[in-house]
Amino acid sequence: MGGLGVLDQLELGDHVCWTVDDDAVRLDAVVDVLASGLRSRQKVCYLGPSPATILDGLVKRDVATRSALATGQLVAETPEGSYLAGGSFDAAATVEHFLAEKEKARDEGYRGLRVVGDMSWASRGVPGSESLEWYEARINEVFVDGFVAGVCAYDRRLFDPLTLRRLALAHPGAAGPLLPFDPASSLRCRRTTEPFGIRLSGEADMSNRCALESVLAGLIADLPSHGGEAIVDVTGLRFADTAAARVVIRAVADSDRRIRVRGCLPVVGRLLRFHGLTNEAIL
Repeated sequence: MGGLGVLDQLELGDHVCWTVDDDAVRLDAVVDVLASGLRSRQKVCYLGPSPATILDGLVKRDVATRSALATGQLVAETPEGSYLAGGSFDAAATVEHFLAEKEKARDEGYRGLRVVGDMSWASRGVPGSESLEWYEARINEVFVDGFVAGVCAYDRRLFDPLTLRRLALAHPGAAGPLLPFDPASSLRCRRTTEPFGIRLSGEADMSNRCALESVLAGLIADLPSHGGEAIVDVTGLRFADTAAARVVIRAVADSDRRIRVRGCLPVVGRLLRFHGLTNEAIL
């Protein structure tokens, strides 16, 4: 079935919360994501409860699975060998681990790093799983430079709807049983160097508000200590709601007005001004 197109538009830099309730669809889509990464000369990682099943799926797609494993381009581990390597879930250490893995993949010459994490382990109440929401927001800093793509698969048969809702808010993108990942209706966040700042595209709304808060907080933390400003380029932002506008305005205030917004569509500019952003903060 080719994953039914659920994650076909995934690109480096995307961080997607994928709620799934069909084992066959999950297997097919995960294999698609990994195979696509291998073809693109990216390093790919599957972290979940059934690595052997995923590897078998790759073999059936005529992927050179054994050689990819031997060279380290393909990694397949259980949660106990990844998220729970210390016997519990250490959210801060896991963020640092993925930051290090990103630099390692870059040093090894890969064109990117693609990770699929089956998060079913978090439904078992393992120690540290209460910090999963914090983790999903903070891990966004791994993605904003556009080198890593990540899919967090949550089985909605194992998690209650409220928990899934909170976790989804921490992701810029989402996919579901009847909702393929669509970049146009998700939020894409990419760091820029000239000028220093971040570029937002797609849609910023209540569904990804916590993700937006996280990436803007990271931008503020990285502001040069010697002065200067950061530009939030919203040229590609097709839509923003009140929740997103307030996040941006709060970031401007928290940065001592060292953040300015550029490229507003008329409707986005009116929204920001209506909620109090001054003309001095809009380029």
